[in-house]
Amino acid sequence: MVGVLFAGGTLAGAVSATAGGSSFITFPLLLSTGLPPFAAAITNYIALIPSNAVALLGYREELARVRHKLPTPLTIAAVGGFIGSMLLLWSGAAVFARMVPWLFFAATALFALGTWIKARLRHRAPLAGRGWKGVSLFLQFLLALYGGFFGAAMGFVLLACLNIFDYDDLHEANTVKNAFISVFSLIGAAIFLTSGQMSWLHGLPIAIGTLFGGYGAVRYIRTLPEPILRYGILLWAAVLTSYYFLQSP
Repeated sequence: MVGVLFAGGTLAGAVSATAGGSSFITFPLLLSTGLPPFAAAITNYIALIPSNAVALLGYREELARVRHKLPTPLTIAAVGGFIGSMLLLWSGAAVFARMVPWLFFAATALFALGTWIKARLRHRAPLAGRGWKGVSLFLQFLLALYGGFFGAAMGFVLLACLNIFDYDDLHEANTVKNAFISVFSLIGAAIFLTSGQMSWLHGLPIAIGTLFGGYGAVRYIRTLPEPILRYGILLWAAVLTSYYFLQSP
């Protein structure tokens, strides 16, 4: 089991650092070990933290270029993530178990919509000015809120949002995305550790795997076939969504 979780974590780290969608790999993997959905969600949340944090090491140059722009999105990440994480704890295990199929459906839709929005807006008028900035900040808050609660696929949509509204350079957008997720994930982890639902036996192999996958993905990110990776994740997400709807009472 440990080897499978480590391998899943390695793949998830690479996916998370590159585009997003790592929870589509690790959350069902944790469920397959017999963990209840609530414990699996919290274990998955904490175990994936290293993937985004370590990716920043590979983006040192981009981080230096965008650091003056980070205070606002990171503040949004902290506030939205805190609220989302508290909502998860308040919802309780029974409610969350019933929500799993719908969360997967929402995550799959978000994953698909990120590409759709980007394709429609990329060649339109420059997205500049206070109005568009306000839209970007509002979307970032909603994504932080969702990320603190569940988070599957939000990295991909956040990357698309940053690339559309704020950064022409995809690697700079990815740097901000990884910093954003790192902030709300650390806050969420501090909250979730008080719940007693974290399974270190399952989470540590995944966390260690994400360290290798996250850093390695950044090193070779320009050689990865991103379209194939993204469509593969979307297909996997659709299969899982269908499965959990069929399994739900």
